[in-house]
Amino acid sequence: MTREDRLYRIRQKLELVAKADPAYSVFGSKAHQYKLNDPLILAEVERFEQEHGIKLPESYVDFVTELGNGGAGPYYGIHRLGAKQAIDLDLIGQPSALNPRNKLDVSGWSEDGLADDCVDDEEEKYPGLLNIGEQGCSYETMLMITGDYRGKVIYIDLDSQKTFFTYEANFLDWYERWLDETIAGYESAWFGMRRGGDDLELMELYRSSTEQRIHIEALEGMLKLPNIADDTVGFLLQEYHECSGEVRRWALQVLAKMRFNEAEPLIREMLRSPDGTNRLLALQLIKWYMPEGDQRFTRELVDMVALENDGEAFRLLTMILREAEVEMLPLMLPFFKHVDKDIRIQALYQAGNSTVTQKAEQLHHFIAALDDTEVYVQLIALQALRGVTDPRLLEVFEQLLERHKTNKDYIRSNVWVLLEEFPFRSLEQVEREIPSSLRQVKGILKKKLMEFMKNEGK
Repeated sequence: MTREDRLYRIRQKLELVAKADPAYSVFGSKAHQYKLNDPLILAEVERFEQEHGIKLPESYVDFVTELGNGGAGPYYGIHRLGAKQAIDLDLIGQPSALNPRNKLDVSGWSEDGLADDCVDDEEEKYPGLLNIGEQGCSYETMLMITGDYRGKVIYIDLDSQKTFFTYEANFLDWYERWLDETIAGYESAWFGMRRGGDDLELMELYRSSTEQRIHIEALEGMLKLPNIADDTVGFLLQEYHECSGEVRRWALQVLAKMRFNEAEPLIREMLRSPDGTNRLLALQLIKWYMPEGDQRFTRELVDMVALENDGEAFRLLTMILREAEVEMLPLMLPFFKHVDKDIRIQALYQAGNSTVTQKAEQLHHFIAALDDTEVYVQLIALQALRGVTDPRLLEVFEQLLERHKTNKDYIRSNVWVLLEEFPFRSLEQVEREIPSSLRQVKGILKKKLMEFMKNEGK
């Protein structure tokens, strides 16, 4: 295919992409609305190159001179040449030491894309790069101008200095992939960080290599797809049963996202596993991918509550049950005194979503939690008591105020909020009903009533 044919094809796709997303629902599209700026003339590009002593990659030059000088593109779009730079253009012509890591990082970002001999000065950490776009926060899209990977599009988190090398060979390959995936309705979040291609292409990639890294990249790449073919379902089931470790995990995750019914029996097996890692994965897949309103796992999950001792698994378990509208307070009470503080916190948080009547009936359990050795547990117990105005709490609040002289841990401010809910309507009522031993509680209630009367003009 000639250069002219490819540019014509991209122009046609630019028209299609705007029709595919008329509401600008794709991340960042409202910023550019699928419109390109007017292209530059070649002389303008040459002046930029001469000024900085560089030669821009040919694929990028074709884009800015034949299609547009920035505009429509991944994330918030493509910058105009040399505009909106988050890094110093004075370094653009220096050799780049950035290189991709071979190992896969689960976050999608390399821990360290920089060569060991890079110095610490922040400005000198990004030579040989042109900032061509932004992704939000500290994430930037860069084009490599020098170095062994000249012409590649990479992503950089300027805060952590982690890098990610996209899979495409050059700018136009990367750009056209964005057009194709947007037109096809692929998941657009973090575009470019997963392998490109549909499920059949990704299966072929998987089978073409014996490297686990490639297998994982191929499977993870399927998560961006809107659907998969029946043959792909069979492939995923086969890999799940024949493989182990991360490959097995990714095969099941893709299956759960794309065909939850086919994944259900495997998820049930994992829920019954004595291995906490397997149980956690099963709970993650249920939380992430089970259709909204579906309660098919509720009975098993209720039975699991009393046996689960992993903090993260317990958190997911209780979130799923709450979404299934299971009454949480009776299930959570035994965990108010659990040895793991994270489980105590989660149990109190979920119990706090019960009705005021139910919480009042079990008030002694919440009062015991307010005496927990961990301050954050005390805080969550306080917040769980929203709406409860039992007089027994007033003495407990006084004790908390005595122990917490400042609001460093937000105990005092939360006590104030809870006291606002108590039905005291006059200073006389406070004076009559609150014993003088509750000095701080009495003072807070009086202050709030005086502020209220002042605001009401009384």
